[in-house]
Amino acid sequence: MDTSANVAGLVDLGLTSYEARAYVALVGRRDATPAEISRMASIPRQRAYDVLATLSERGLVVQVPGHVVRYRAQPPDHVAELLLAVRRRELDRLTQISADVAGELRSLFQRGQDHGNPFDYVEVLRDREHAVERVQQLWTDARHEVLTFVHPPYLGASTPSTDAVPAGIVQRSIYETSILDDPRMAERVRTWAALGEQIRLATELPLKLTIVDGRSVAFNMPDPAEGDGSVTTLVVQHEALAATLKIAFESLWAQARTLDDVAAARSY
Repeated sequence: MDTSANVAGLVDLGLTSYEARAYVALVGRRDATPAEISRMASIPRQRAYDVLATLSERGLVVQVPGHVVRYRAQPPDHVAELLLAVRRRELDRLTQISADVAGELRSLFQRGQDHGNPFDYVEVLRDREHAVERVQQLWTDARHEVLTFVHPPYLGASTPSTDAVPAGIVQRSIYETSILDDPRMAERVRTWAALGEQIRLATELPLKLTIVDGRSVAFNMPDPAEGDGSVTTLVVQHEALAATLKIAFESLWAQARTLDDVAAARSY
C-alpha cells in the first residue's frame, strides 16, 4: 500500500497531515490506542490525542468502549464521502460568494469603463453583416424597451426569431409605408404585429435607428460619396443621445398611422 499517496489524497480532501497519517495508520488495524497511533504514524504523542479526538468529532473514527482509550477507523468509503460532502458545501459557498462579488463589482466596473477613452462608447461598423449582428445583440440584451425606425434597405432578419415579444419589453417600431408595397415584407410586418410589436407607419423616415433601454443607440449613416448604397453603422452607449433621439421618435410616432389605418386606406 502506498501510504504516502493515501495520506496526500486525504490531505487533498481536507485533512491535516497528522489527521491523514493517523487515519491511514488506524485503517490497517482493528483498533489502537493514541500511544500506538503516535508510534505508527510518527505523530508526537500529545498531538495524537488531539488528532484522534478531532477525527472522532468529524465522524471519521469512533472511540471503542473500554477502560483504555482506543479508536477504530470508520470504513474508507464512508470517510471519503464525508470529506467530499464538506468540500461540496465549501464549493457551493464559494460559488455564491463569487456570484455576489461579481454582482457587486459589475456596476463599479461599468462605471470605470465609462471613464476611459472619451470615445470608448462609440462603435463604428462598416461591415454590413457585422452591423446586423451587433444590432441584433442590442435587441437580445434589451431589458425594458426597444424603439426603431425601419428604413430601407432592410438588412435585418428576414423572419421573426421568437414566438412573441419577450415579456416585460415594450417594442415599438415605425416603418416606412412603402414596405407594404412588397407582399412578402407586408406579411412579415403583420406577423411581427401579431407577435406583440407595436407598429406605426410613416411616409418617410430619415434613417435606420434603434434605441434600447434609453441608453444604447444604433443608426445608419449613408455615405453620400458612394453610389452603391454604402452605409456606416454607429453604435453609441450614451443616455443623453438616446434621450434626444427618443424625442424625435416620439414626435414621429405621434404623427404616424397605425397598421390598420394604412391597410384600410389601401383597400379602397
